[in-house]
Amino acid sequence: MLTKIRRYLALKNYHYEITTALYMLEPWEKALFNSIVVVVLGFLIYTTVFYLPEQLKYFAASVTDYTSGIYNN
Repeated sequence: MLTKIRRYLALKNYHYEITTALYMLEPWEKALFNSIVVVVLGFLIYTTVFYLPEQLKYFAASVTDYTSGIYNN
């Protein structure tokens, strides 16, 4: 079971490196690239968690106003 999980993760890592061409980079370049990816994903998750609900509320209110014929500017 553990070897299957390890093999699956190794395959996913291989796909990631092939898709992003990381296999051609030196270790410090891989670390830099992966750090940038992690930071960007962190910002994306942060903004999604904290700002998306408010934006969805605003969007729902706008759709409700537009469909009911009331336009608040």
